[in-house]
Amino acid sequence: MLHEFILTIPYKEIDQYTDKLNSVGIYNLYYESPIEIIKVQNGYGYEEKEDEQVELKIYASDAEVEGLPEAYFTLLEDTFSVARDEIKYSSGNETAWEQTYEFEDIDLGNDWVIVYPNSTEQYEGKNLLKFDPLAAFGTGLHETTQGCLRMILDSDLTNKTVLDLGTGSGMLTIAASLKGAKKVVAVDYEDVARELYHNAELNGLANDIEVIQADLITGDYQINDTYDVIFINIGANETVKIINRHDLLKNSDQFIISGLVEWNLDELLALFEKGGFTIRERAQTNEWVTISFERER
Repeated sequence: MLHEFILTIPYKEIDQYTDKLNSVGIYNLYYESPIEIIKVQNGYGYEEKEDEQVELKIYASDAEVEGLPEAYFTLLEDTFSVARDEIKYSSGNETAWEQTYEFEDIDLGNDWVIVYPNSTEQYEGKNLLKFDPLAAFGTGLHETTQGCLRMILDSDLTNKTVLDLGTGSGMLTIAASLKGAKKVVAVDYEDVARELYHNAELNGLANDIEVIQADLITGDYQINDTYDVIFINIGANETVKIINRHDLLKNSDQFIISGLVEWNLDELLALFEKGGFTIRERAQTNEWVTISFERER
């Protein structure tokens, strides 16, 4: 049996409450930060609303703690000097509390469909990109990812080399491999190799895929090799920093850049123009922009 106890508290005091609970051996906690999404130069950000009240949820199971729920009622009353009627309580079978997140397949409109593990659909005459998001960033749901995917999947990358910067869960790397790239190097700040190779296996890929964990902006890693195509789906400010730090425009004559918002393009466009690139293709969904740059030799 799983037991849930809820305290409604000021968000600005959340650290004090969690520290006290940790000090008495309670670590199974959950709360949602009250945030307000705001528009910023590079896209969107958020502000935490410290004056809001939040629900701090505390979980325990009979297998781990004896005497529930009374043991936790008493502990919470003593630790925080709250009355019992101020503590919300519920219980249930542990499997009933498990949340499963199911993604709906995405038809990209170019004869390609992103197919998720829970899918039971059949797609006659369609090309499939099978994908399991797991824990890494990138599900294919965002406009920026879909913009990149359409450009990649409409390209012929047979026997080409590709560099995917900020790869996340590796969806763009998988797409490049499906389109025939002979080698893809995928770089991310996080350790995403397990997720990426898992998705490569789902698609039956035997291509040469190398995954590198590195900080592209402040780390020691340097990009020295040249590539036929480079993908960057991060954001305009980060892309400019990466290009400048690695003098990246010397490493390829074709880039697909996304994660861009329409109000923050000028510096990026000027950088590519100075490097001798022209816009090969530009796509936009809502405020999100994807651009393919190419330099003629």
